[in-house]
Amino acid sequence: MEDPIIVVRGITKTYRNGKLRVEALKGIDLEVAQGEMVAVMGPSGCGKTTLLNCLSGLDDLDDGEIYIEGQKLHSLTDDLRTDYRARRMGFVFQHYNLLPVLTSVENVELPLLLSG
Repeated sequence: MEDPIIVVRGITKTYRNGKLRVEALKGIDLEVAQGEMVAVMGPSGCGKTTLLNCLSGLDDLDDGEIYIEGQKLHSLTDDLRTDYRARRMGFVFQHYNLLPVLTSVENVELPLLLSG
């Protein structure tokens, strides 16, 4: 079997608001093979969006590691993470998060234009 394209080991993410602590992710392990399609599903508040934000490099981790194509994601600069998101990562959200002033075609076209 080929090496996985995404490897997640023991990631944790806790949000803090004053004395309130919310453990959004706790000890998550995951491997995704090249070409594999993955659906992240679960009840509201279980950490789906937090996981996607961490996998895309938008959120920092409290602990653990994420490797993308063998590269430790959170060791990359912000600019390199942005480039990775633009060229290699795509999400389809439940509510689509489209720009309402653009047509559907323009919403699909925009990231392609930005990536060159």
